[in-house]
Amino acid sequence: GKTSFTYPSMPLQEDNPAKRPRLERKGVVASETLAASNSDIYRQEFFEYRPSIKVIDCTIRDGGLMNKWQFTDDFVRAVYNACVEAGIDYMEIGYFTSEKYFKRGEVGPWRFCATEDLKRIVGDNKTGLKLSAMADIGRIDPCDIPMKKDSLLDLVRVACYAHQIDEAIELANLCLERGYEVSINLMAVAKVPLAEIDACLEKLKTCKCQYFYLADSFGSLYGEQVRLLIRRYVAALPHMEIGLHGHHNQQLGVANSIDAIMEGANIVDGSIMGLGRGAGNTPTENLLCFLRNPKYNPRPILDVIQSHFYELRKTVEWGVSLPYLIAGVRNEHPRDAMAWEAEGKSKDGLGFYDKFVKTGEANGDNTRPAGGDPDRLEDAADAPRVPNLNCELYRKEFQTYKPMIKVIDNTIRDGGLMNNWKFSDEVVKAVYNACVESGVDYMDVGYFTSPGVLEGAGPWRFCKSEDLKRVFGENKTALKLAAMVDVGRVTEADIPHSRDTLVDMVRVACYAHQIDEAIQLANSCVGKGYEVGVLFMALSSVNMADINACLDKLEGTCSCHFVYVTDSFGSLYCEQVETLVSLFQKKLPGRTIGFHGKNNQHMAFANTVQAICTLEGVVMIDGSMLGLARGAGTTPTENLLCFLKNPKFKLRPALEVIKTHIQPLADTMEWGPSIPYLITGARNLHPRDAMAWQSAGKKLDGVGFLDFINAKEKQPKPVAGLKPGGRAAPPQPL
Repeated sequence: GKTSFTYPSMPLQEDNPAKRPRLERKGVVASETLAASNSDIYRQEFFEYRPSIKVIDCTIRDGGLMNKWQFTDDFVRAVYNACVEAGIDYMEIGYFTSEKYFKRGEVGPWRFCATEDLKRIVGDNKTGLKLSAMADIGRIDPCDIPMKKDSLLDLVRVACYAHQIDEAIELANLCLERGYEVSINLMAVAKVPLAEIDACLEKLKTCKCQYFYLADSFGSLYGEQVRLLIRRYVAALPHMEIGLHGHHNQQLGVANSIDAIMEGANIVDGSIMGLGRGAGNTPTENLLCFLRNPKYNPRPILDVIQSHFYELRKTVEWGVSLPYLIAGVRNEHPRDAMAWEAEGKSKDGLGFYDKFVKTGEANGDNTRPAGGDPDRLEDAADAPRVPNLNCELYRKEFQTYKPMIKVIDNTIRDGGLMNNWKFSDEVVKAVYNACVESGVDYMDVGYFTSPGVLEGAGPWRFCKSEDLKRVFGENKTALKLAAMVDVGRVTEADIPHSRDTLVDMVRVACYAHQIDEAIQLANSCVGKGYEVGVLFMALSSVNMADINACLDKLEGTCSCHFVYVTDSFGSLYCEQVETLVSLFQKKLPGRTIGFHGKNNQHMAFANTVQAICTLEGVVMIDGSMLGLARGAGTTPTENLLCFLKNPKFKLRPALEVIKTHIQPLADTMEWGPSIPYLITGARNLHPRDAMAWQSAGKKLDGVGFLDFINAKEKQPKPVAGLKPGGRAAPPQPL
């Protein structure tokens, strides 16, 4: 019942152990303990810091959109103290608003930032932390802006859309005259043509404000667009510092902030635990773990998370959600998602899809509101409607699809690391049906493992023929089944011939020092009739010389059809992914290259998009439903199905199985981004310590874990540097 698949012709190579070149391992320690500074896949700039970079924490201002700025004084004071102790440069404590536009009692004090409210929290603010407030065009009257000497605010950030740029400059100049530092934040640029952006930049050349911001209001920008715009802003406005404010609709806030920094942005926004409307913002703790400036200390931020934010989550809901994902990938204002989640339906992605996406597509209506005010839902009916992604900022490749992209869903295999592969047959069959109906190419159902290894594990650790047939029957579908083999946990003899199993594809997982054994296993599996790939794990801890040596061996002695770049520690950034997949494609001509990401630093989806944009020809990419996998999880399959434009991929079946089976698992199994996994990912460490820490029931004790790692792992002393640039320019849109 198997269907054939044609790979580029790769003749079976004679595998003579005596002829295998030996891998040089000079000065390389075990991959699981290697620190990032030992790997030269990172440019030197990734180990330096740029003293001019500043961080703004927007927790109270942006987070207030979730509770109408009705935080307790204790909460606001705790955030303030954490920002002071963490070395953060600015705390955006709320909005600068004239009181006639809102009623006290309906909204909290941080919608106004009156001096008496500020004094109650910060006294005279005799600290190095500066206070910021945002001003919306049309909601602050000039008479309500005091002189700087009469205010505790230091920075006023003027938020505007492109059509409001003249008003924004006028308000910015007024604030400058009254003694404030000033920023202009240009919002919703994902909908703005480049000519209009350039016109705004031209007008800003005469404005003397200190900062100008790229604000990804809809969470719709990818790294390529962020890099393009930051370069454009830096070149046009050399007298200003350029900043980025990211939203996390597609889990791209961290990646976009890092890309912006590397391109020359000198000020970036975050909020603690990403607290912000809906999907939230770039988490401040991620920024502090990435930035190496010794003035920044993430520990006070982790401390306030434990003392105040976990409790806040019991009453205020924010974070990654399916409605915001759908809105972000469609480049839409999130008003529909806002209204949906306000009704308590944030976990009902299927219902949201059926109401706002499926119905419109059935009617031939692929447009949604484009602009308007994010805080004024009543504007929706009057908002202009334009085609989604109708912006030349995105190259045409972002509107089309590569037909040779293959999606592998790892929900059962990777998710089994969380429950010892003891899924019920019902769950496995539901995921299988969803993969079939979604057009997913492969379902990685588990492992081939030798008997006697990992006793007590569930059936999907072994993938015996009787278990496969019990759930999948004869698999008379286009979906192919895959299984992984770990070097050292299975012998060649214990891998059945392809004619004796439902498995179509075998993926051999290995570390660099296991490349010889991996090649031997891969060649054996090719001989048994499988599609075969090698997953090169923990690449972030391997030096380029060793990577090249492994690739030379694979090219010379291995008959596998594809090879994967695998970010096992969740430590790679987009630049390294671009470098590695390009190297793999160059060194292994004619073979398919794949990518498997981990979400320790919220980088998995961004890194996968980078791999897709970089690679040519057949591309293999991994995901799992809701990112189900060990610890921080992996790239969510639903993100991939949203992003890929190939009509064969259908999002709805994935949303359905998430609602019926995966979300209920999430209520009993713990996975997803966490502080322990963030720390190991940022330090480029094997997550075994995070695994043990969370297994001991200490997932929420990020402070304790940071102290544990600091005592165990000596960090190199950072040096000043981090010059912008050093990476090839992103492709230019036509």
